[in-house]
Amino acid sequence: MPLRLMSWMKLFSAAIVIAALLYKIREKSMAESPMPELDPDPWWGPGEREKGDDSVRNFKIAISNQDLDDLKARLSLPLRLTPPLENANFTYGMNQNTLKEIVQHWRLKYDWRKREALLNYYPHFMTKIEGLDIHFMRGSAQTKGAKNIKVLPLLLIHGWPGTFVEFYDIMPLLTTPQEDSNVVFEVICPSIPGYGFSQGSAKQGLSHLETAQIFLKLMKRLGYDQFYLQGGDWGSIIATSMATMYPENILGIHLNMFVANSLGPNLKLILGAILPAGIVVSHEDQEKLYPLTEKFGMFARETGYLHIQATKPDTIGAALNQSPVSLAAYIMEKFSSWTHRDNYKEVNGGLLHKHFPIDIDKILDNICIYWFTGSITTSVRYYAENFSPKAVANNLDSIPCRVPSAMSAFPHDLLNQPKNFIAHKFYDIVSYSDQLVGGHFAAMERPKLLARDFHQFVNTVETREN
Repeated sequence: MPLRLMSWMKLFSAAIVIAALLYKIREKSMAESPMPELDPDPWWGPGEREKGDDSVRNFKIAISNQDLDDLKARLSLPLRLTPPLENANFTYGMNQNTLKEIVQHWRLKYDWRKREALLNYYPHFMTKIEGLDIHFMRGSAQTKGAKNIKVLPLLLIHGWPGTFVEFYDIMPLLTTPQEDSNVVFEVICPSIPGYGFSQGSAKQGLSHLETAQIFLKLMKRLGYDQFYLQGGDWGSIIATSMATMYPENILGIHLNMFVANSLGPNLKLILGAILPAGIVVSHEDQEKLYPLTEKFGMFARETGYLHIQATKPDTIGAALNQSPVSLAAYIMEKFSSWTHRDNYKEVNGGLLHKHFPIDIDKILDNICIYWFTGSITTSVRYYAENFSPKAVANNLDSIPCRVPSAMSAFPHDLLNQPKNFIAHKFYDIVSYSDQLVGGHFAAMERPKLLARDFHQFVNTVETREN
């Protein structure tokens, strides 16, 4: 048999197999799972339910001198560090020599009182929802006299190990008029329950589904029945849950770091590794997923924390909450390798390079929020709640999200899926943008890129709706 004919027959056979699998995928995807049922009025606070309080209270970040002196005292203790292996850089995690430099900077140069004043630039508030004090920061829209500018509400959601601190550089790009955009945003930026100034649950079971309900109640309390969503990391998952469960309330959803975890994308992932590029996964999307051994290796290297936090959060929480140096080592290492995948090969993990995209003091602001609020344990418990059998069984991944959606893929993020994978979850993808630079902390690293992409998405949706 001629070689050309054999090759043609192999491709034909492969096409038949793919067609059969895609048919099965489509058949299964059409049988939608029922929407998860949530208690509409749970109580996550300690003890028994108390009388409701719907007030929205002013809040100011004001760390006591006693807490500040305690931090300084702990940072002044002799460091018990183990010399790094020769030429190991960040391949074993946080390099101890780098950690020593960071702690010295934190102790001698970092000025919390100045940073605190900057963090209070935007007004902060507290309100009680389902028994928990929920903190949020607000950025008011400013049209600056520009005509034909539409003001729209936006819920901006952070992730781990981030906080609301992630959004200080992007806030002015969202709240003020931008070139080639006819919209500005009234930004509501809440802290996830158990993160920073938002109270942690006293009871088991508060996952991204329950958080979605809390944040919807927050927006409605503030007078917003319909609004846009933007988020990465946990913010992406919470936003996706909101858009899936409450589509009538969501004008559009924009995500950085996104995943469709259902039968279709997972089968495509396997087929794409076997079949030639272009059949299941386009040539330009190959680097997002393959080679699988390399991608799985990277993912395994970067997600050890996830297994610990999803199984024994209180153990690691106790260790991190005892020492600011330990907390800094744990969180700083994530900012290193999640900003650029090759940073673990660098002597100081890239953190102290002059071209590192996030200022060291901004990362310390973020760490200080965890430290002063003592919230690292409640923040990592969020993993255990979201990987619990109950949370996994909700099967929200298989329920379509039909609101207008946009994805901004930053090349050094932990995970990026191609558009034809994401389409199994998001049925109305307005835009999918491959960014040239940036990693996991997009709002801190590349605020202009993220803001521009978001503005373009919203302008497209608003034009289409009109």
